[in-house]
Amino acid sequence: MAKAPIIAKKTGGDDDAETLPADKTDVIASRSLPAWLAPAVPAVALALTLFHMYTGAFGAFPNIQQRAPHVGLCLVLAFLLYPPARRLAGSRSALAFDGLLVLAVVVACGWVVAEYHRIMSIGFFPTAADTWLGVLLTLILLEASRRVVGWLFPLLAAVFLAYAYFGPLMPGAWAHRGLSLELISEVLYSTDRGIWGLVTGVSATVIAMFIIFGGILLKTGGGQTFMDLALYLSGRFIGGGAKVATVASSLFGTVSGSAAANVATTGTFTIAMMRKLGYRRSFAGAVEAVASSGGQIMPPIMGAGAFIMAELLGVPYMEVALAAVIPAILYFTSCFAAIHFEARRSGYGVVDKKDIPGPGEFLHWRRSLPVFGPLALLIGFLVAGYTPATGAFWATVALMGAYLAFGGKDMLGSRLRNLVEGLILAGRGLVTVAILIACSQIILAMIAGTGVGVKFSALIISLGQEHLLLSLLLAMGIAMVLGMGLPTSAAYILAAAVVAPALVRLELLPMQAHLFVFYFAILSGITPPLCATVFISAAMAEANWLKTALLSLRLALAAFIVPFLMVYHPELILVGDPTRIALAAVTGFVGTVALAAATIGWLVEPAGWPLRAVLAASAAALIWPGLQSDLIGLALLAGCFGLQLRSGRFRTQLAIPTAKRTGENE
Repeated sequence: MAKAPIIAKKTGGDDDAETLPADKTDVIASRSLPAWLAPAVPAVALALTLFHMYTGAFGAFPNIQQRAPHVGLCLVLAFLLYPPARRLAGSRSALAFDGLLVLAVVVACGWVVAEYHRIMSIGFFPTAADTWLGVLLTLILLEASRRVVGWLFPLLAAVFLAYAYFGPLMPGAWAHRGLSLELISEVLYSTDRGIWGLVTGVSATVIAMFIIFGGILLKTGGGQTFMDLALYLSGRFIGGGAKVATVASSLFGTVSGSAAANVATTGTFTIAMMRKLGYRRSFAGAVEAVASSGGQIMPPIMGAGAFIMAELLGVPYMEVALAAVIPAILYFTSCFAAIHFEARRSGYGVVDKKDIPGPGEFLHWRRSLPVFGPLALLIGFLVAGYTPATGAFWATVALMGAYLAFGGKDMLGSRLRNLVEGLILAGRGLVTVAILIACSQIILAMIAGTGVGVKFSALIISLGQEHLLLSLLLAMGIAMVLGMGLPTSAAYILAAAVVAPALVRLELLPMQAHLFVFYFAILSGITPPLCATVFISAAMAEANWLKTALLSLRLALAAFIVPFLMVYHPELILVGDPTRIALAAVTGFVGTVALAAATIGWLVEPAGWPLRAVLAASAAALIWPGLQSDLIGLALLAGCFGLQLRSGRFRTQLAIPTAKRTGENE
């Protein structure tokens, strides 16, 4: 493959020649369907989207009757799109087998819809048909999850199922009375506490509508508008290519809520641009992974996990979004600062002026109205107290209307085709989320049925000996281990079930506890060894995944402090009076910048290890609660800043000579 032309003086572009192995990309090739069956994919995807548009307009059906068609259509689409294995992508026998699975899905999901009133009646007792259909659907769901995201998540669900069944054989305190096959099947299939549980309900209403809104917005030109805005805001500064990636990913996070989707969407442009500017491959991949991960915590529209959090906490979604505003700013501040310092250290330049659009292009009303008008309407609905699903539905309707009336220069027929393609794209985008969430409900049901969540909570508290910092570190470790290799929504659901109750018992506010585990569920995507977000970005950058992962940790190290800041400074989630909130925000902002400078080794100019140690101490003092520690931190940072502005005799002692910084060693 030809190398990208080098524009910046500082290249370092060929130090990461090793590419990502194909099996690390977390992408399974779509199967080859025969011509007579190929139209089934867009047909099912469109049916799925229209089902959610209908229920968005007229109200959701009763719990199971809404959730079963949602999961069923997504399972059908999954078996059409994903073969049992790559080598069977064109196999007719595999296609025939999947036809049987599709038939089984239709029967199992149709059965609970048809038998809804019997299942929900008082004194319900499952029949043999209920039991075996439940077993069949559970196995089918595990297989679909394996095809969509690999072995890890369904294997974890199978472990919890085995733990539920073989409970009496477990050692010591982990033993329990055990659940029979019939009881497991009943809970999972014939109640609204299993596969059709609360989180699936969020997926079948709120998350589905937001994915539809985001899919249509990006398909009708919103993606290019966001990218042009990011270029205009950041492209002219040092390390402009990396900063564009950061801004663009935060904007895309507003509508996608998925790190993988962010990388796949913005990375196509930003990684290529960074490579063109001569940035190292691993640096380009790391920037995109870190920035895209943060897109999920960017209000006003956060990732799917935020909607699930609102349901678990029993609060309006806007309360979650408002609590996340300052932490999100701190996250992107820390990433932006680390990227800036690394760009200065490595000598990375700016984006070429000819590649930066003027505001007259992307803010022209024909382009901006179909993008920012529906977003403003959506925010207005949320602020006014409407449900997120209602707001997303009407924003989607407004988006479609504005695009048909004003969007682009295409003929009306082309715009209609784009909208239909957007609806189909949204339907396909629902598959992964819906199947993962339904599979996670299996785990949640087994955690509740066996009491293992209470045991994990007791373990965290006892090992931490009720010392908050140690307990937080243990909770962080468990949340990240549970999240490794999993999409954020699944990782958060598990961590919320296992870790959040322990943090609440340690007298954290429920919002603090859930945001804490939500952040680390996100950050697990860039933490080796199973860093799914890094795998994707490294593959797109043709970089060594381990180098990319290590550099991602370096860029995001300050961001790892943000969850702890939320715990020790509840003002950051808007708890307390405005003065204390403002003070906590300012000291948190300065502290994360100081930590980024210490991590990268640059403030005004290169910083050696002695100065980096002082910067780290300054960050720690600013992060620690209390006015006295804040003043000490500010004094240390001011001293470091002043020291670097003084004469060059200090540079030989405290700085690394810039002439020797080639950027090739990571």
